[in-house]
Amino acid sequence: MSRPLLMEIGVEELPASYVAAALAALPDLVRPALEAARLSHGEVRAYGTPRRLTVYVDDLADRQADLEETVLGPPKAAAFEADGTPKKAAIGFAKKLGVDVSALTVEATDKGEYVAGRREEAGRSAAEVLPELLGAVIPKIPFRKSMRWGEGEVAFGRPVHWICCLHGGEVVPVEFAGVRAGNLTRGHRFLAPAEVALDDAASYLDRLRALRVLADPAERERVMLERLDAAAKAAGGVMIPDAFLVGENGSMVEEPHVICGHFDQAFLALPDEVTIEVMRGHQRYFALRGADGRLLNRYLAVVNTDRSPDIITQGNDRVLRARLADGRFFVEEDKKVGLAHRVPALDDVVFQRKLGSVGDRARRLEGMMGKLSDDPRGVEAARLCKADLVSLIVGEFPELQGAMGRWYLTQAGADAAVAQAVEEHYRPRGATDGLPGSALGAWLAVADRADLLAGCFGLGQVPSGSADPYGLRRAALGIIRVATAGDIQVDVGGLIGLAYDGYVEQGTLTVEKRAETLAAIDEFVRGRLAAFYRDNHRGDVVAAVLAAWPGDSVPDVEARLAIVAEVAAQEWEAFREAYKRAYNIAAEAPEGDFDPTLATEDAERALIAAWSTIRSDVDAHASAGRYEDALRLVGDLRDPIHRFFEDVFVMVDDAEVRDNRLRLLASIARTLGRIAHFHLLGGTKLES
Repeated sequence: MSRPLLMEIGVEELPASYVAAALAALPDLVRPALEAARLSHGEVRAYGTPRRLTVYVDDLADRQADLEETVLGPPKAAAFEADGTPKKAAIGFAKKLGVDVSALTVEATDKGEYVAGRREEAGRSAAEVLPELLGAVIPKIPFRKSMRWGEGEVAFGRPVHWICCLHGGEVVPVEFAGVRAGNLTRGHRFLAPAEVALDDAASYLDRLRALRVLADPAERERVMLERLDAAAKAAGGVMIPDAFLVGENGSMVEEPHVICGHFDQAFLALPDEVTIEVMRGHQRYFALRGADGRLLNRYLAVVNTDRSPDIITQGNDRVLRARLADGRFFVEEDKKVGLAHRVPALDDVVFQRKLGSVGDRARRLEGMMGKLSDDPRGVEAARLCKADLVSLIVGEFPELQGAMGRWYLTQAGADAAVAQAVEEHYRPRGATDGLPGSALGAWLAVADRADLLAGCFGLGQVPSGSADPYGLRRAALGIIRVATAGDIQVDVGGLIGLAYDGYVEQGTLTVEKRAETLAAIDEFVRGRLAAFYRDNHRGDVVAAVLAAWPGDSVPDVEARLAIVAEVAAQEWEAFREAYKRAYNIAAEAPEGDFDPTLATEDAERALIAAWSTIRSDVDAHASAGRYEDALRLVGDLRDPIHRFFEDVFVMVDDAEVRDNRLRLLASIARTLGRIAHFHLLGGTKLES
């Protein structure tokens, strides 16, 4: 028999980010614990609001499955004397299994003979297992910071006030932080605050819904968006989409209600970016645009109650007005100075303690842009691209970096292309962010990221595990995405080398470590490329291509992947195996080219003839990036190279013949290896 399991942990209000992280982790904590306990179950889901974290399990078995397994113990020699008398190791192993020594057997393994025993354990009831199991899960729920309260040593995101835990209709007596679970839950803090008893786990969502709590985050978000959309239409506008605000607001309420406030029309004279960020960053409000696309002096706020909306709106309006007034003051003061005049102040801002100031970084970018772009405006864009970091408005709203640089430059009458590049060089900020829309912006974006990679790798500050404090994975992915777009022709290796040379010129890094550092960055970028293409290509195809890729053009990787993926999908198995043998054996080939006159076997002559016919064309096509044309010719080599390995023994005693055959295979392996390392198909997968 199976029944649903519910565990709700009632807490003081959690920050929105805590709720999202905890709910993401809960199923992955509970699922393996149940499986390790041999409790069969259905889907494991997480529900929650700022006041509760809940895990819900469909169809949890009433009993553990019985355990029957064969367990290997110590080696036979360590367990028994030569005459079969059991040693301490055998006696201890039998005791551990709960069987007599006579029940032990000996099994042959790859490592020798080992003692084995049969372990059998009757399954216990879920009622016996769950209290300890769930009690161990609760303290593992992750929080960025935890609190301690009372006299206990327990730490949790916020103090725990109640636990409701039911298996079907039966209470599971879980204990945590001095709180013992029962069948009581609580409704909305303001709208239905009373304690309510649950008859069974299955009624959880319906009962809470009646108590003005939407515990399912997906349902809460859907209702919130419907109400936001309706409120926007009623205000005569359209809500500006914002996934961050949707997530934040959805995790800050138990039942979403929407109010519409307003601010003085005069504040619309501010840059839209400032007005939106004041509402978004400080207040978590949604901005509205009218039918003409212009920003409205209205906003939408998600609140946790439907009581006294007018009073809440008045308070929100008052706070927003003060925030916008601050923003206007910052912008007006910044305009008095002018962006170009702020550049010297960058020398007082530390970029990285050992890599110098942000001013040093801007000068390195100037040097790079002078060599990367034919447009002389690139140097000016590099000089100004970091200047808004020392503006008052960006100091208050760091998210506006770049956008405010462009606005200030535009207001001062600067070249439009320079202003655009200043904003765009921060793109993409993440995996889904848009790319620069101009060539200057794209060049400055890749230069900025290359500078970061070269500097951090030069100091040995490389990502380790999940730790990546300087965002180097994001930087490498940014270069890849911009280069993939094809608007500019990026030589990745050359770009990184140019960035490293900028540090050498400033005396920050040394020439002696250049080759070592660039090799490390090359390996790192290849790992990110493998991850980037993994969703659309087989891992072995990506590995084969990247092993041959010289580290320059990213579109070149895509061109190789397209054709090598076809080879991997077709019946080229015999060719791949033959190429693998050629690749492996070619390592022993001496210098020089093969001599056709030294061939002694028919299959050898046939391969030489076939290869000599296509060799120069394959090489020319590969050099020009015409990989499809090259591999179309290689198709004529499949049968000859396969027959060669079937009929010809390479490592003969005659040194002249042997070396000639090795040179032939090396010629084939080196030339085709410029396209891809075909021996990796069906094998190695390159991981990031």
